[in-house]
Amino acid sequence: MKKLAICIPTYNRAKLLNRLLKSIPALPNIVVSICDDGSNDNTFEVIKNHKSRFSIKYIYQENEGRASALRKSILNVSAEFMLIMGSDDYFTKNGISSILNSIKDNKTIKFFVFSTIISTNKGLKSESLKKIPITSYISVRSDYNIKRDLKEVVDHQLITKVMYGHPKNIRRIPTSYLWFKLSEKVDCMTIDSDPVIIIEYSNDGMSKNLLPLKINNPKYIALTYKIAIKSKKYSSIIYRLKYSILFYRYSFHNNNAKLLKFYHLPYFVIGYIIKFIDKTRLFIQSNKFNL
Repeated sequence: MKKLAICIPTYNRAKLLNRLLKSIPALPNIVVSICDDGSNDNTFEVIKNHKSRFSIKYIYQENEGRASALRKSILNVSAEFMLIMGSDDYFTKNGISSILNSIKDNKTIKFFVFSTIISTNKGLKSESLKKIPITSYISVRSDYNIKRDLKEVVDHQLITKVMYGHPKNIRRIPTSYLWFKLSEKVDCMTIDSDPVIIIEYSNDGMSKNLLPLKINNPKYIALTYKIAIKSKKYSSIIYRLKYSILFYRYSFHNNNAKLLKFYHLPYFVIGYIIKFIDKTRLFIQSNKFNL
């Protein structure tokens, strides 16, 4: 049976990490790879309490940010397939079995995509993946307009081939950078089943503080959208325009904006305007508590 690695970057989330680990069944073909990004709570004690249930690979590093912790959690483990979990997410009752059965039943597929449940203050939300054929991941997002978080399960060797290098001084790299790079190499299969995980956005999590993280770490965001505007793996004109504007927006934040095509001039200008708005919003956000 194929081994599945569950890769978890974490930082001071002991209680939530415990919930996640409890949601993982004790199976011989499960290995959990955790990179602790400098936690000073009881994270290690939580991990020790689960070592008898399944194999755990653990690595500790001084706080470098999620990008570094994610990279190490992926490279520090050996398995046929892998997935990434935030420490504030957890598996549904049949989530792991659905993933393992899909891998078992589709031996030629290297890239699977599953639906998730998003837990917000307004309740639970999910997005259907029905009637999406085997296609590129960027097409799933663009041609089928799937916006919410999904759960990607990928051949481990493939993900190591598109992995970024050591992200020195870069705390956040969007996982979509990896998925978009991978979409140029292999198509994915969307699985029409019940959601496999529940995603919660904690008040102190990255999703609640995205604006400063994006503005201060724009390099790989711009590279993600550069992949998108050069890709021939999707058809949506609307999304191609959107990706072009976003590429220039984050290129301006990265101080290396350069017009790629002469007809990109409108996107270039719009990207600059949005960059200016971003800076204004960040200034207001960072100073509102001093008023």
